[in-house]
Amino acid sequence: MKKIIILGGGISGLCSAYYLVKEGFDVTVIDKNDITTGASFINAGYIIPSHFISLAAPGMISKGIKWMFNSSSPFYVKPRLDFDFFKWVLRFKQSATLDKVEKSIPILKDINLKSQELFEEIFFSLDFQFHYERSGLLLAYSSVKIEEEELKTAQRALKEGLEARHLTGEELRKIQPDFSEKVLGAIHYECDSHTTPSHFMLRNCY
Repeated sequence: MKKIIILGGGISGLCSAYYLVKEGFDVTVIDKNDITTGASFINAGYIIPSHFISLAAPGMISKGIKWMFNSSSPFYVKPRLDFDFFKWVLRFKQSATLDKVEKSIPILKDINLKSQELFEEIFFSLDFQFHYERSGLLLAYSSVKIEEEELKTAQRALKEGLEARHLTGEELRKIQPDFSEKVLGAIHYECDSHTTPSHFMLRNCY
């Protein structure tokens, strides 16, 4: 029997171990902690084919400068006087072109769909129990400008074969009454699913 050592007991490491064990390998996972903490335990748990637009998109650096100083933003990078950091920012800006975004869309979509397929494969195998549901993701908006952007993305999602539905504010509040009147509507990406990371990780560990 071949022996495999995996460095890192995050979700990628544990899922790799899971499939290697299924293939008959003797697997050892090594982590500096006890595999009960870390980013894999506290992320949102979204499995989202709808997120097929690359972060390296035109205008992202301008937004990133504002987000960079907010640790809760989706593009937080701790500012520092470091040559390698500024070199990375420059290369990121050079990569943020419409042509590269367009080329990356089918690749990101396929990766996300494959990840979802593998999660469902593990879930329905009943090898271990964890929370998983495919109830979709709501992307709500409160301005006409954002609505136009979200509708454009939703149309592209439909073109890529993903399930996306536009909801008016009234339709949205029938599903989620907690949304205020300030919310104009939402896109419901019915193709998306989610799990509870801490639940999945602990069950996968043991």
